[in-house]
Amino acid sequence: MPIPYVHLMIKSFFPKGKYKELKTIVKSKRIALTIVALFLKVFVSEFYNIIWQSRCKAVAKCEHTKGIKKQDLRKRPLAHQRIAYKWILTIQTEEGTFDLKKKKILKHNEQWSIALEKTKQYIN
Repeated sequence: MPIPYVHLMIKSFFPKGKYKELKTIVKSKRIALTIVALFLKVFVSEFYNIIWQSRCKAVAKCEHTKGIKKQDLRKRPLAHQRIAYKWILTIQTEEGTFDLKKKKILKHNEQWSIALEKTKQYIN
């Protein structure tokens, strides 16, 4: 599966420090970019195989059990059926950010590291 816009993915997902470290090890910018691109290709394909396909199957099964059809998904929901989002009041502490029920609100990098750890469990 080819990765479109691999240069943007490298910039977004691969830490700059790790890229510089890899570049000093292989002593070539082109080889380092190739290694990073291959890493991202493997990561994206494994993410698709392990997480995304199972999620899609679960969503399709849920839609089937609830009787939701493709044309229902294409329709715009009526005003009273829309989900109203609310602001969540938070508490800032030294340990992090929590909501009023004392559940920790994770930052995107914390969510990313948890996802990477779970992915490593499947690969190993």
